[in-house]
Amino acid sequence: MIADALRADIETFAKTKCRDNLLFRMAEEGNVDGVCIRAYLTNLHHLLRHTPICLVRARKLAIARGDHKLADHFKHKLVEEAGHFRWAEDDLASLPATVEAAPGVLPAMERHVAFILRTIDEDPTLFLAYILFGEYFTVVIGPEWLRLLEENCGIPRTSMTVIDKHIEIDQGHVEEALDCIDDLVAEPSMLPRMREVLRDSMDYFYAFCTELAETHGRVSKPSIRDGFAQAPAA
Repeated sequence: MIADALRADIETFAKTKCRDNLLFRMAEEGNVDGVCIRAYLTNLHHLLRHTPICLVRARKLAIARGDHKLADHFKHKLVEEAGHFRWAEDDLASLPATVEAAPGVLPAMERHVAFILRTIDEDPTLFLAYILFGEYFTVVIGPEWLRLLEENCGIPRTSMTVIDKHIEIDQGHVEEALDCIDDLVAEPSMLPRMREVLRDSMDYFYAFCTELAETHGRVSKPSIRDGFAQAPAA
């Protein structure tokens, strides 16, 4: 019951609000360039570096609460998610040398990470809602995101392996995540709060994408400046 409700909320977000985001519209219009992608990957790397930190924190709190089944789940996820930040590092290294460096992690991403940590501290069970969002949303929207970047913006999939690989592995993780929620969240009364956490997760992600687009966006075609493709001869 809880898992189905959360899944439906994620699907609705992917079909509606996500597509209205400035970053997504820029990709549709061919206006995401290498500078924006470097900033995107830099921020995603920061988020992924916090995955093991969050899982360790959630596991310790679950143990402290006497919920060893939940703690074992986080231990399992810690093994699953190990080293994924290195995919972002490889992607950053693959970008053309002409693509200027990103200035650093955006405030919206810092707020996103802080929200995750606050959620875990409130109740590690709530972290399951965020995990489901991260995995299922990637599976739902990731293929189209990569297609838009490659076909419209000239950003090759070979520079976005952190998304491509997560699409592949998270297809198997989604059903597991859904089953785990129904197995580990025994109280139906948890549904309203878990939906709030999910909604907040989506809002923080949306805010990050908006800030990224506003900070590093451009209105002209990206291929001439950033080195992914050559400008046509005069």
